[in-house]
Amino acid sequence: MLFVVTMFVCCASSLLSKDTATKNDLRKIGWHLPGDAPSAPWYSAQLAITLSVTVGVFFGIALAGVGLGLQAQSPRSANGAVILTTIGTAFWTVQTLLFATALKSISLTLITGALSLVFFTCLIFAIGAWREMRRDPPPAELGVLPKDYVVPYSHMHKDPPEVRLAAELEQRRQKLAVQQKELEMLEEKLKRRMKQADE
Repeated sequence: MLFVVTMFVCCASSLLSKDTATKNDLRKIGWHLPGDAPSAPWYSAQLAITLSVTVGVFFGIALAGVGLGLQAQSPRSANGAVILTTIGTAFWTVQTLLFATALKSISLTLITGALSLVFFTCLIFAIGAWREMRRDPPPAELGVLPKDYVVPYSHMHKDPPEVRLAAELEQRRQKLAVQQKELEMLEEKLKRRMKQADE
């Protein structure tokens, strides 16, 4: 969801006018160092918004990748989850402080504050997963298939269509052979009865 929303914001901003999308006046608002000019902060609100959208796209993809790795019980994914969520929590906390103090935007402060809480919650879960991986690591050969494993053709059938068709034809041949023997036995029985009737 984070990836989709930030990507939509990034793409939809191009539909706005250039002045609305760029917001040049936001370059003068931000955090200043002692030697900075009043109109040139070292970390401006414009840079913070740009970074929020760009890094939000990255975090969305990274969270999805780490989540899939944790589902696959990869030990490295637990380490990556802790690192990723720690960086994410710190980043969104800094963004929240900037938007609350320098820009004084309630909406951006609430959005980045919510993302800070989400990443902090993910950090707690990531630490739990990391501890569990260290306490009870998955088997080393968890994702290794046996040598005699045959890759199924699909989730419904193990064999490809040609093999299934050949097996079906063989079954039909066997049924026809049985029916042929039954017909031969019935024909032989009928011949005997007709012979007995003639005698």
